[in-house]
Amino acid sequence: MSAEMDTPIVRPRVVSAAYWLWLASAVLLIVICMIALTLPADQIRASFSSAEQGDSFLTVFRGLGVISGLVGLAVGLMSSHVRGGDRRFRRALVSLSGAAAMMLIFAGLVFPFVPLVITVGLIIAAVLVYRPSAREWFQREQ
Repeated sequence: MSAEMDTPIVRPRVVSAAYWLWLASAVLLIVICMIALTLPADQIRASFSSAEQGDSFLTVFRGLGVISGLVGLAVGLMSSHVRGGDRRFRRALVSLSGAAAMMLIFAGLVFPFVPLVITVGLIIAAVLVYRPSAREWFQREQ
């Protein structure tokens, strides 16, 4: 056996950093979901001039909350596979991160209280796993 086959490949730090960024973003997305689903509807409706506006706002707000919760669960589950070096999950999670970032940017235009931190975390994590230092980790045989 050669010495190259005996030495295990050490996970690059950029992959670990991306994993923790994705995990933190997933937790924050799930927190947004929980907040959106537990806000008292009566108080929100009372802050609008008509009940229809309040209902429309609640529908959109809770819809975005549910979507963010589902995206958070998917990001959290897929990030462990990326940490393990699976190329397919890396591509899928980077695509999901891009779509989620676009959704959060759009939601930030409508609802200015949507955290920009999640968007930045998703984008940075997606960039980190495609850095040249992570290439060997994803090109090894599975």
